[in-house]
Amino acid sequence: MRLMLIMLLSLYASVPDLTACRKLLDLSLADEKTANQFYDQLKGVKENDAPVMVGFRAMSEFMLCKHLVNPISRLSHFNRGKKLLEAAIGRDNDSAELLFFRLTTQCNIPAVLRYNTNINTDKQSLISYLKADFNKAHTDKELHKRIKNYLLINPYCSTEEKTVIKTL
Repeated sequence: MRLMLIMLLSLYASVPDLTACRKLLDLSLADEKTANQFYDQLKGVKENDAPVMVGFRAMSEFMLCKHLVNPISRLSHFNRGKKLLEAAIGRDNDSAELLFFRLTTQCNIPAVLRYNTNINTDKQSLISYLKADFNKAHTDKELHKRIKNYLLINPYCSTEEKTVIKTL
């Protein structure tokens, strides 16, 4: 029993928390070293782990491929990230964090990759999340702020949508 507890604690300690994952994700966009660190920390996350962690693993794949030069490696990491993200959303399709990951990815990748079919539905789901989440005491305020800030600069949001988002 004691050995099992130690194993569980060591496994939990090796998976970063949401705040740490979000910070690494943000920094990975511009820094290859951080992207590699982000990927290394999450490469042990399996497809049947918590959906949000699978989503972060997917994002680590996307961030890594952003910094690679070899087009075959880039495509391989992109496809792995796409598969992981879609699997995570398939298991938790109401997760605002996962929909946010997909929206930011689909809005920022080349159209030739043909991974842009969920932009409008994800955008609407996230606006609904912000509306429902507004003033809730138990809300993830950091996630709320991240989604709101992104939607306000997103070219896929109309002026009317941005006006509504500003009030949330």
